[in-house]
This record gives sequence, C-alpha cells and structure tokens, in this order.
Amino acid sequence: MTVRHRIAAALERGIPVAAPLAMAWTPFAARGLTRPLRRPIRNGVVIPIVCVGGATLGGSGKTRVALACARALQGLGARVALVGHAYRATVGTARVVPRHGALATFGDEALVCARGFDGDVIVGPSRQAAVDLAGERANVIVLDGPLRVPGPDVLSILAVDEDEPWGSGAVVPAGDLRASRKALLRVADHVVRVSATPSLGERAVPASGPLGLFTAIARPARLVAALARLGIHPSPIVSIDDHGPLDAAASIRITPDRAWLATDKCALHLAGTHVRIVELMSMIALPSNVLVDLADLSRVGLSPTVGTP
Repeated sequence: MTVRHRIAAALERGIPVAAPLAMAWTPFAARGLTRPLRRPIRNGVVIPIVCVGGATLGGSGKTRVALACARALQGLGARVALVGHAYRATVGTARVVPRHGALATFGDEALVCARGFDGDVIVGPSRQAAVDLAGERANVIVLDGPLRVPGPDVLSILAVDEDEPWGSGAVVPAGDLRASRKALLRVADHVVRVSATPSLGERAVPASGPLGLFTAIARPARLVAALARLGIHPSPIVSIDDHGPLDAAASIRITPDRAWLATDKCALHLAGTHVRIVELMSMIALPSNVLVDLADLSRVGLSPTVGTP
C-alpha cells in the first residue's frame, strides 16, 4: 500500500493526521496536479487527451466521469482509449483490459471500465507505458487520474462529490483533498458533480427478505446515506478497504441467507462467494458545456493528420 493509500485509509477511519505537515505539503500538492507525461505524437501532431481527476483521495467519482467521457467521445466518432489504473493489481506490461480479466491482474476499476465501454481500456506498470500503448490504438485518450498533463489539446475535468465536493476541506495529510480548492479550480477546465445515489431498476432490490450491503469503496458512508434517502436500510453493512482485497473477517460476514447490495466495482470482490448479488448502477449525464468541449477535442482527434498511423 502506498503512502497516499495509507493516508486515505487512516482518514476513512477518522484517524487524525498532523495539521502542520499538511500546511507544509499544500504548495507541493498544488504543483502535483499537473503530471509530467510524454504525449504520443502521430505525424507530427500531439494526440488530444482528456484528463479526469478527483478532488479527494477517494470517493469523488472520477472513474465514472472518465468512463462517461470515453463513451461520449466514442459516440462522436473518435477512436478512444481509456487509460485506467490497476490499483492493488500486478500488471507487468501495458495491456488492453479484457472484459472478463482477473481481478488480481487488472484491478476492480479497470475491469468495471472494460465491461462498461465498447473500446480499449488500457493499464500498465506505469501511466507512461499505458499512454504509449493508447497512442498506438486511438486518436483521443481519456486519462483517469491526473487533473492535467502538459501540452496542447488537453481538457481537464475535476470530479467532485455532489454532497461533499471538497471532502474534509483540508489538504492531505490533514484531510482528504488532493490540493487546495483554489488550486484545483485553477487547474480544471470543468467541474462535474457526481451523485452517490444509485439508480435502481424495477427489480433491482428484492421486495422482501433480508438485505445486506457490501462495499469496497472510499467513503462508504455516502452510499449508505444515499440508500437511506431511497428508503433502503440494509443490514449488516460489510465494508473493506477501497479496492479490496476481501479478507477472511469480511468473508465470514458475507452469508448466503440474504441478498447483498453492491456497486458494480464492489461486486467484483464477491465473485466466488456464492451469494446473491444485487448490483447498484450509477450513470452520469455530463453537463452540456463538457460535451461541447469534448466535441471540439474529438474533431482534433478525427483530423486526418492525427488519425493516420
């Protein structure tokens, strides 16, 4: 587990971190919003890229926004590659994620993206390796992670939670903000608010019988509160660390005597447990101003210069 993930896990458990350290780190955090990256070039033209970053260490919904952007660009005719991340997984080389790949190899979020997008989802041992492969296969790249990279034809989108857009309000390590609110807004071209409330189909939740909730996400309390607003109060609630893994203590509590609510990402960790899983779906409708800028970027990607290998 990286230092960043350890800090995030501590914050989720309510463990305070020294404020003076956060004050010293704040200017470095702001500079870290723009990540160095060697951009793929085709026929002398840099391939356009959409960067989707989250305001907080977890729970901002940035992967859902990145997936929505990839779908929108594909609908505009662009050949899109979504560069994800393989948290808690072991990717030896840059690869296209198969829809039914192994959780331990690709990670939960990459697999969710691969199953929800009819295009290439790519992960690698480093972000650069994944972007290099994406540049060979696409004319527009969506990057799930950093808020901005250097160079032309970059669209930066900041994902924030609809109810708590700025998390604890304090910058890491005293809080869960990646950088100050001012710094985040200065770097971002657009802010997209993401609701924690899932969309429920007519038969999504059983009409009767016990119902539990399993989570492998950051800030699971947001989902619990969102379900309560829908009149759904599962019990028990079993939560593991963001991205897993499913440990023995949690496995014992996942009993087959009830149906278990889980997001599509969380459900991946229950594979092989032989319990009934009711997936909670959540779709994002991108704001019109974001769609306009995506259309502009897609036209750059669709130009003959960029699109020709």
